[in-house]
Amino acid sequence: MTDIVFNDADLARLEQLLTPLSISGSTMRPDEVQGFFAALASGPDAPERAMWLAEVLGDAPAFENADEKAELEALLQKLFDVTAHVLADGRELDLILYADEDSDDDEADYWPWCNAYLYALDVVDTDWFEAADDEGFEDLLMPILVLGGMFEEEDGEDLVTFTDEEKDDCKEQLPEALIAVFNYWRAKAQAPATVRREGDKVGRNDPCPCGSGKKYKACCGSN
Repeated sequence: MTDIVFNDADLARLEQLLTPLSISGSTMRPDEVQGFFAALASGPDAPERAMWLAEVLGDAPAFENADEKAELEALLQKLFDVTAHVLADGRELDLILYADEDSDDDEADYWPWCNAYLYALDVVDTDWFEAADDEGFEDLLMPILVLGGMFEEEDGEDLVTFTDEEKDDCKEQLPEALIAVFNYWRAKAQAPATVRREGDKVGRNDPCPCGSGKKYKACCGSN
């Protein structure tokens, strides 16, 4: 299969089209779009294009230029496809990150990316944590939860505090965590269903429950 590529020119054009809309409304920035798409591509749901397009554009006004609208939608589809393809291939995403406005040294801001990823969990049909029913699943998501602000202030106090070193560790772990979450849902989808036996177990020398009068091992149990 030919590798799908979302190159620098694609990103630059996406920024030109999305950024003016995101400044004054709820339209997502490219970094948020990628985080949102990473979650949608990873989970057990298969969201339709109309759904994620509406979430990405938010309250953006209608496009006056039909060609620009078509171009934007094509770029978004390409970014979605590339994101899904890279994760399915077990490769690390080339994250779209922008400088933290509160940082003096142009440090990358992971919060919008990870927060958009977590937002996707709120809009899909499946409750990931309920569907996982697995205490270890939250551990896979921990870098995303930490960097996405899930433990930040509630009633003026952080639910959990993390040192700068711990946050840096989460940043390093993030690319692998994204692959791990993707693989978790693929493995869960392919796992064989568990069939639970109803009633008492029939011994090989017991009368066959079908009523033939024979021993189970010589009747239905012989198959």
